[in-house]
Amino acid sequence: MLSVVGVATCAAAPASAGSGGASAGGAFATDAAVISATACVARCATVDSVRSGSLLRLRGKRMRAVSKVVFLGTRGVADDVTVKARRARSTSIDVIVPESATSGPLMAINRDGASSRASKAAVSVQRGGASGGPLDIKVVGRRVFFGAARPARVDVLARQPMAVTVALIRLSDGVPVMSWPLGELAADAVRTVTWDGTIGGAPQPAGRYEFRASTQAAGQLAQAAQAGAPVATGAFDLVDHKFPVRGKHEYGEGMAAFGAGRNGHTHQGHDVFAACGTPLVAARGGVVKLNQHQSNAGNYLVIDGAGTDVDYAYMHMQAPSPLKKGAVVLTGQVIGKVGQTGVASGCHLHFEMWSGPGWYTGGSPVDPLAALKAWDAYS
Repeated sequence: MLSVVGVATCAAAPASAGSGGASAGGAFATDAAVISATACVARCATVDSVRSGSLLRLRGKRMRAVSKVVFLGTRGVADDVTVKARRARSTSIDVIVPESATSGPLMAINRDGASSRASKAAVSVQRGGASGGPLDIKVVGRRVFFGAARPARVDVLARQPMAVTVALIRLSDGVPVMSWPLGELAADAVRTVTWDGTIGGAPQPAGRYEFRASTQAAGQLAQAAQAGAPVATGAFDLVDHKFPVRGKHEYGEGMAAFGAGRNGHTHQGHDVFAACGTPLVAARGGVVKLNQHQSNAGNYLVIDGAGTDVDYAYMHMQAPSPLKKGAVVLTGQVIGKVGQTGVASGCHLHFEMWSGPGWYTGGSPVDPLAALKAWDAYS
């Protein structure tokens, strides 16, 4: 992903811009493309910037009909530059960065004139030659949620042809936990490495990790880590949960707290109050254990947390979750909305955590408040 610079207000688009309406010739225009990401893939200035002659890949939707791309630059039309699109596919196109391009957003234009909105991700254009050492890397995402849709990712660029190995180091103890021998890299071409937070399928501890790119062979990894051989590094934090309420919220107290007295039982979770309709996401990915309605709990969902013996329950949802029993869920995936179904006073999420072997299958409820507040602090 290229670095985001200040997104300029683009010049006025053609009459059919982004509308999919009638073109100037009277025929219906095609639906405009949507640019969601940009990345340099060859002859790059750095991992996150381009230069004249760089091969730039635009990803998004409805790309196959795109014929031209406009480098919008700064405000106004004076620095706009239009180039021909190459290798148009349904979800991506390629362009060569022109000599006169300046930093700014992009716009894609179809063969019939339908044009996209200016991209949110703007291209950073570097003048002159590449700077820095023999290797350049960029970690995409400084915070990575275990079991989420986006894994840990590093982009690697070599200034000249060289054999490169990427190592993953756990910084708490300095132990190399993974390595990726990339072989011979072509000069100024970007290669990508991803990690899903596991080793041999086993989840790794939350904490800070570091990608290290070097010319060391994989067998020399431990020695390289100690000897300072890496020539490019980038760190990220692996976190194991995401706060489930994705909007303004308040923590309940008193009767809303874990252990509060109820008629014939105690409160087995903690209530987080938010407006009805506020999105709810899975605090931890896993497998849907139950998706049901009950007179007290209302619409509720229970997820068996991946890589743990913990079950997570979400109650009083506005409508039944669209997830079926047995479905695999990612950390941070939308599972429903805050509601007040069942016996509920005000819109809120009643959230439970159960120890192994699980929810009403031999496990016990535990107070989730400290965990919720910890996840809230970084989510």
